Amino acid sequence: MKETMSNIDIRLILPEIKEAAEGSFVKNVYQYGEVFVLKLYKPAGGTSQLLIQPGVRIHLTEFRRAAPRVPPKFCSVLRKYLREKRVISITQHELDRIVVLEIGDEDGSFKLVAELFGTGNLLLLDKTDTIFVAKRYRKMRDRDVVPKAAYEFPPPRGVDVLALEAGSFEQLVSDSAANVVRTLASRLNLDSLSCEEICALAGVPPKDKVSDLDGQALADLRMGLQQFVEKLTQGVSEPGVVVDDSEVEDEPGFEAFLPFPFEVYNEFHMKTFDSFSLAIDEFFGVAASEETDDGRVDVAAQERKKLQTIIDKQQESITRHETKVEKLKIEGDLIYTHFQTVQEVLETIRQARIVSGLSWAQIRSTIEEGKRNENQSALLIEKIIPSQGQIVVRLGDLEVTLDIRLSAQDNASRAYDQSKKTKSKMQGAKTQIEKTKQKLEDLPSVMIETPTKKRPVRVRKRRWYEKFRWFVSSEGYLILGGRDVRTNEQLAKRHMEANDVFLHAVLHGAPYTLIKVPDSPPGEQTIAEAAQFAVTFSRAWQDELSSGDAYWVTPEQVSFSPPSGEYLPAGAVMIYGSKNFIRRVPIDLAVGLMIENEEALPMSGPPSAIESQTDYHVRITPGQGKKGQLVKELMAHLRRLLPEELKPVADGITQEDLMRALPAGGGKIVTKTR
Repeated sequence: MKETMSNIDIRLILPEIKEAAEGSFVKNVYQYGEVFVLKLYKPAGGTSQLLIQPGVRIHLTEFRRAAPRVPPKFCSVLRKYLREKRVISITQHELDRIVVLEIGDEDGSFKLVAELFGTGNLLLLDKTDTIFVAKRYRKMRDRDVVPKAAYEFPPPRGVDVLALEAGSFEQLVSDSAANVVRTLASRLNLDSLSCEEICALAGVPPKDKVSDLDGQALADLRMGLQQFVEKLTQGVSEPGVVVDDSEVEDEPGFEAFLPFPFEVYNEFHMKTFDSFSLAIDEFFGVAASEETDDGRVDVAAQERKKLQTIIDKQQESITRHETKVEKLKIEGDLIYTHFQTVQEVLETIRQARIVSGLSWAQIRSTIEEGKRNENQSALLIEKIIPSQGQIVVRLGDLEVTLDIRLSAQDNASRAYDQSKKTKSKMQGAKTQIEKTKQKLEDLPSVMIETPTKKRPVRVRKRRWYEKFRWFVSSEGYLILGGRDVRTNEQLAKRHMEANDVFLHAVLHGAPYTLIKVPDSPPGEQTIAEAAQFAVTFSRAWQDELSSGDAYWVTPEQVSFSPPSGEYLPAGAVMIYGSKNFIRRVPIDLAVGLMIENEEALPMSGPPSAIESQTDYHVRITPGQGKKGQLVKELMAHLRRLLPEELKPVADGITQEDLMRALPAGGGKIVTKTR
């Protein structure tokens, strides 16, 4: 799941932002929690809105948000010095995740610096590049962000991929002991998704160690990098949002936003937009509390809109899957109709790739030569997908995807099996749609609430990671854990990326646990907290144990394929290589409330993490008390901790929210702190 803009995304979106913003006047500045919006006006060009969320994103937005009655102090300072000033220039610092806006008039100018890496920051510099005000102040190893200090850019990370000299690639990566993705990310200053895309274009497994690659594989990797750089220089093309509708019973979710189609997502549906900003805007959306209104809220209308949106998305997903079911069945039939030809094509490609060891580039060249010579087998081949070990052939009027590792019969059987599985899923989705339609019919036609009455409670939009167990470590890393066999498998197969850390408790019923690592590796504190999380949410909680052991490994050590001749149960993984054990991890839990954008989000995890990330929290230990009663007591305690002005926010917390934050089994509250 992509959560932040990469340095590549920033480079590609900059032309859109510059066209709309340069020469515009700043009419106002708004702050919504961590989100800042600059309202801009360009003479003869109209108004636009530039959204900046430090550490996450920068783009134009079309959402209209309600202006807060009282702006935060930091926002007030920005308004004082930037309003009615002109945007002189917008630049990206080198190829880093830093954008600098120069804003001023004939009397001088300020620089608004948006840092989009790590936890992010927003700073206002005076005309001497001295820090006038910043959202966050901190002292770091390589620079200090403190008042009245000269602003320094962070040291560069890796070689600029756009300035890489020809012939220097192999030398740049040759001495690496890490896997391909980690090597590319660290030495070329690229995000992990871009590195995986380079591997997909090259046909090189992303988790292979660089030291294990032969000369041909390195050459393929260089060619993949060149293809990726060519796409970057061409700019934004078919920007969109990748839709994850694999679980059609649920509302389809967004997996990533892209400036152009990526090979790694070629199996996903992609919703395209007219601009990259629109795609990112749609991906992140907007909290209901930020939308404009006329002071009166039709609760029933809001609920109808929400339910209808869910129905529309589910129906759209079902329609796509119906098309997929029919297409897969036809593919299976076509493979059998052209059985001998398909078998010959597969055998030829398999011999070239697996037996002769030819690169995908050499195979492409051979196919093109065969087409020029009107070789019938070569003429059938439309496309090669190196990252998946697949080829696309045209049989009749349809393009059919074949796995070169399978026979013609096995490819046909796979198509039929996938068709049956997709059809089975659709039945559950249709049942869910009927239930949602019934809810829609049961809603009253009008249910108006005004500000003079009790503040209406908004249904909170769930974050993508809430389908897993989760918390944020004291160092700011997102930690995810499976809830059952299905989500364990989803977590490890679909959400584990090359930089992440995989953990597991040496106990029965423990969840797969992931430390999501966007940039630099986590410290010992985060690893210790993730281990405590894995142990606490295992069977050890129900058994009322006081401690347990856990271990961590890198993603390349995790495999879903059993050794030859052995069986691996569904959802299980094989761990290869040495494990890094963490002994006698204490079993302890805290539940706190993260307050942001007028929402209260329950978060549970190790006390050290929860106490550092939340202001209102309660500690819990295993016990014999019933879970339902524990939830009621927990809700009452947390509500009492909140100040009066925040108590209405707690109305949005449901018992289900708290139930999902707790391990299986009972427990008892041992401390109540703020």
